[in-house]
Amino acid sequence: MLEWFKCPDNQIIPIKDCLAKCRMDERCLTLPTLTLMAQEREWKGQASTTQLLNGTMLEFLKLTQPYVVDPDKRAFALLGTRHHQNLAEIAKQLGLPAEIPLHVDRDIFDLLEPDETGFALTDMKTWGSYKVAKALGIVEVGKKPHPTEIYKRSGSWGQAGTPKMITIFQAMPQEADLFNEELQLNRYRIMLDELDIQISRMQLQITVRDGGLDVASRRGITRNIYRIPIRRLDDNYVGSYFNTKQEALKAALKDGKWNEPCNDRECWGGARCRGYCEVFMFCPKGILAKQEDE
Repeated sequence: MLEWFKCPDNQIIPIKDCLAKCRMDERCLTLPTLTLMAQEREWKGQASTTQLLNGTMLEFLKLTQPYVVDPDKRAFALLGTRHHQNLAEIAKQLGLPAEIPLHVDRDIFDLLEPDETGFALTDMKTWGSYKVAKALGIVEVGKKPHPTEIYKRSGSWGQAGTPKMITIFQAMPQEADLFNEELQLNRYRIMLDELDIQISRMQLQITVRDGGLDVASRRGITRNIYRIPIRRLDDNYVGSYFNTKQEALKAALKDGKWNEPCNDRECWGGARCRGYCEVFMFCPKGILAKQEDE
């Protein structure tokens, strides 16, 4: 339950008080921006696909414990929301189904386009280059001399006058990490199939948040938008995965407790616990990760 904002001076304020009147000399962000950042979907007893892809501990705590967020850390989420809204408006102008809820207003697919044998299902993402590189399976495979540039001075990188060495990247399909995205789109596909809408193919369209910057090129990301095909998974596997997660969250909410922390994938190898989990202070694994980080 989102209840507080963290101000730029690190003071905590109830969101309702922040929106009513800023406690500082001037607002850190505009009132509409803060209002949008404070919005969360009302819990109606049915978890969304995104919630079920997260750890049960994370979602249980967010539904049952009051927590605080720093509006500054929600900036990219706001950017992604605006990006979705703009694309959805254009899609609707073109007469294409977009941003339509599948059930109880919790699962929303981004775009359907007519295909030769059905519809193409597209999910729009706005990601940093690190995540894009992982999704594409891009890895460093070596170095080669630059065709025109040379080192102007000597150092650990090479001798002055010799060609600059540039990194070679290659996409390795076996290294691609699309676990969540494959499950997400396949679940949407199954839901749409139940509505007699046949999905012939699935894909992601990813806008690279830091595209064009040096940090992206150093990871082998050379474009600003990527399209990634998503493979079809077995329906029984998809159904079993989400049913198991759904029952786990229902049990946690019914019992008022959950003891199993997020697994390594769900907590991003611990990175989520250390810097991106808004309810870490209620979780033993989160508290330990923070202590180790400090």
